[in-house]
Amino acid sequence: MKNPFLARQKAVVAQFPKKVDALLVTNLTNVRYLCGFTGSAGALLLEKGGATFFSDFRYQEQAAQEVGAAAQIVIYKTSTVEAVLEALKECRPKTIGVEGCLRVDQRETLEKDFAGKVTIVAGLPEKVRQVKDRDEIKALRHAFAIADRAFARLLAHIRPGRTEREIAARLEYLMRREGSDGVSFPTIIATGDHAACPHAQPTDRILKRGEMLKIDFGATFQGYHSDMTRTVFLGKADKKFREIYRIVRKAQKRAIALIKPGASCFDIDKAARDYIAKKGFGDNFGHGLGHALGLDIHEGPAYSPKSKDSLAAGMVLTVEPGIYLPGWGGIRIEDVFVVTDEGPVKLTGTSNKLLEID
Repeated sequence: MKNPFLARQKAVVAQFPKKVDALLVTNLTNVRYLCGFTGSAGALLLEKGGATFFSDFRYQEQAAQEVGAAAQIVIYKTSTVEAVLEALKECRPKTIGVEGCLRVDQRETLEKDFAGKVTIVAGLPEKVRQVKDRDEIKALRHAFAIADRAFARLLAHIRPGRTEREIAARLEYLMRREGSDGVSFPTIIATGDHAACPHAQPTDRILKRGEMLKIDFGATFQGYHSDMTRTVFLGKADKKFREIYRIVRKAQKRAIALIKPGASCFDIDKAARDYIAKKGFGDNFGHGLGHALGLDIHEGPAYSPKSKDSLAAGMVLTVEPGIYLPGWGGIRIEDVFVVTDEGPVKLTGTSNKLLEID
């Protein structure tokens, strides 16, 4: 069985800028992607001939279990930078790249004590991470399945008289029960006119019959995030809710129809945005249409009016148009798709048809 981390390391090395001989990876999400380490203290020195992982005594056993053969493991008694400097004396690269997130004091130490040149290489692992491999898609499918099951169970607990906080707590508990490692982000629960806030946080506001309820949440599995938004109605939906829901859903469909390798992220955003504007709600859709996700809940590329990116097979992005009316509420529908040569493949299993809860 092939080691997926070695393939990822090779992909990053292949995109080293000219004259960069090694890359010091300190962003822990990138470290996890490249060697499997999930702890809170670790760094990876990536060279053209291999990789070296650095951590301290607390993670000696964990590193052996998680990193394994993906990299040589160095457990230091000093500090990350000192251990890296010792390793650099042996491999002797002329130029080492560092990520922009490297602490200023660590970078200054490297520049002072390293015999070669230190240069910032921004966003390289993140660029490679945009296209998911088979193992990543599998983990994402699992995370989405967890979220789908939890949401289905939650419906029985949504009723007038309960608070937004209660619904959020119940949903997070259900995701844990279904196998989630944690939440993808703070759960968004908003009822009535509170739903006009795109990223509303749960409050003690009480759910009432005749009001909408916006639910935006995600589960995690093996570090990979799911993301889904549903806006349901307590009782029989009124004419205005039905009409705006139809517009949002139609806008989403128009965008989804354009998803394919090579497609412009700007054009996909525009398809949904123009339709919402045509219906008279252009000023009420102020965020981007969607974002990529994976080990981070927000990754690149993104569907937005400012995007210059194009899609590639293996990318995974949300499609989440919304209309928000102060004093009334807001409707957002969010689903996630894998870009493939055969067309978009939906990861979200829950239906996005209008749902009325008695």
